[in-house]
This record gives sequence, C-alpha cells and structure tokens, in this order.
Amino acid sequence: MIATKSSSRLVPSAQPESSIKDKASIALADSAVQTRAYELYELRGRVHGYAEQDWYQAETDLRARQQTKREV
Repeated sequence: MIATKSSSRLVPSAQPESSIKDKASIALADSAVQTRAYELYELRGRVHGYAEQDWYQAETDLRARQQTKREV
C-alpha cells in the first residue's frame, strides 16, 4: 500500500500500486497546465468565468500531446 500526502497528514492510497504508476507516467506539471490554461483564456479574449473549464481543457490538450509523442 502506498501512502499519499493529504493536507498535512499521510493517508493510505485506495488505488492499486500499478494504477498509481500508470497515472504517474502521464502526470502533468502544474506549470505546463497553467500556461496552457492561460493561453486558452487569452484566445477567448480574456473573458473571465472560465478558469476551471480552461484548466480541464489544458489538461486534456497536454495529455493528448503526451500520448501523441509516445505513439511516435
């Protein structure tokens, strides 16, 4: 069992170790997601109110790029 950090304490992970390793292999750096989300914000004309949508779209875009790189 792997412990994960939650707030200021460690809690056991409910996921199997293999699942965690798979997710770690496609983990994204917050800074990359933040940069892409800001790009989306600017492309929309800096309209406020879509931060969460931009963040999820940025994650999706970056994961798709990672997947494409792996397949090549």
